[in-house]
Amino acid sequence: MCNRRLADDEYTGAGVSIGQLAHIVGWSTASGSPRGKDELPGDERNDEDNLMLLCYDQHRVIDNRSLWDVYDVKTLRTMKRRHEHRVRQLTDLVEDDKTTVLRIIGSIRGASVSAPPQTVANALLANGRFPDYALLGVDELEVDLRQLAGENPATNSYWEVGRDTIAQQLRLLRAKVDRENVRHISVFAFARIPLLVALGAELDDSIPTEIYPKRRNGDEGWGWLSDAATSEFEFRTVRTGADPARVAIMFSISGTVNPALLPGTVDSDYYLYELGPAVGNPNPDIIANAATLDNFAQTWRALLAYLEAQHPGLDTVDIFPAVPIPAAITIGQAPMRHVHPTLRVYDRTADMGYELALEVNR
Repeated sequence: MCNRRLADDEYTGAGVSIGQLAHIVGWSTASGSPRGKDELPGDERNDEDNLMLLCYDQHRVIDNRSLWDVYDVKTLRTMKRRHEHRVRQLTDLVEDDKTTVLRIIGSIRGASVSAPPQTVANALLANGRFPDYALLGVDELEVDLRQLAGENPATNSYWEVGRDTIAQQLRLLRAKVDRENVRHISVFAFARIPLLVALGAELDDSIPTEIYPKRRNGDEGWGWLSDAATSEFEFRTVRTGADPARVAIMFSISGTVNPALLPGTVDSDYYLYELGPAVGNPNPDIIANAATLDNFAQTWRALLAYLEAQHPGLDTVDIFPAVPIPAAITIGQAPMRHVHPTLRVYDRTADMGYELALEVNR
């Protein structure tokens, strides 16, 4: 109940069992037996299904007569079942289920969130994984961008220092990968979209990587919604320009990018493409499961292949992303190193316009 270890003393560390055998339905039917009036037959009251291992304090709590209605038979059985399920989940995990956790924590116009270790562990466990703590020895690798100056409104130095900070910190991750200490990566990130695109470009192609989103339902949880609908995406030509060497892409995923609000530099010479939902309108919750994110990645790669064929020798692409966090990371992660063009990533400004934030390449 209190998550206290019962095989040793918490003060001395001595290997002394402090657990007590507690009955859900009291072992007798006498009036003083906690929950003893239940219909459970007497010969089943000492069976495993009716027993809990508790510390002394919690044993006293559940057996206190004034709390029998609070800790009734149904409540205690539910607690026992949930605890045993959690233990089975943990002990069923094997070495291949281990993952290295990468946390990128920044601010978005002054607002920030946290991804504490217990929250991270819960999200991983729900996905059949556990953290290996290979980085920094005692904790996951964390890139903290919250102290960078010039975030709101974002300055050129903010973008450049943020990108360099991410690149510098991820050198440790790549070193671990090179020594084969990292076999799987789990990403928990909250930062401005251009920086997340830069993060995606720094991730190693050779290591399986999973991205965990911050849930938008008001709780502190991270992770995908298993019952969410899966969406697909498509790209289309918005405008055929006069110069094949000039290309811009609008990512209308969490919201719609209005072509009229693009900077004047993206003029009629530009070929303009849009990537968005195949069915329905853009919305902030459209990427709510891993399958939808994978569909987004496949469509983005298809568009990159299309650009390679239709715009040979293309050096740069201007991108205008209205996307959720996992999609931003995927935008930076999908291009092939030394093959696809540099991404010129624009950030939406407070007056609903766009300004160039970063150039990102692999």
